[in-house]
Amino acid sequence: MSNKRKKRSQIQKFYCPCCQKRLWRLGGPKYHLFYQDISELKKNLGITRKKASFLATQNSAYVDRNAWLEEFFCEEHGTIWMRLSKQADGTLAAIPAKRSDWKSTTRTIDPEIPNPSVSEFSYHMSRRASTQLV
Repeated sequence: MSNKRKKRSQIQKFYCPCCQKRLWRLGGPKYHLFYQDISELKKNLGITRKKASFLATQNSAYVDRNAWLEEFFCEEHGTIWMRLSKQADGTLAAIPAKRSDWKSTTRTIDPEIPNPSVSEFSYHMSRRASTQLV
């Protein structure tokens, strides 16, 4: 039988960039990043210009399966979006997601920008804290 406890101890833990407390994965989907330009491919994948131009001509967009955005939860700061990238040794590196990362994903809504289909009144009313119990 395989040693199940050993696998449990190998789970990688992530920490909040602000308070250094442990982050918890929320179990949501992974939003993989994609690149379209030769310069984006060269910069983000660390490949030569020749290989980047070859990948750019093959597909309209190259989906990077080794980098994605994922939602985490911090006890002190609430929901935090992190950019995870798989390293060569198999470990994951996590950094806070930047605005440029949101532009490189599909099917995601930038959490900094409110939903455009919701009216301003509804948005403000949903954010208003009520001290009265109903």
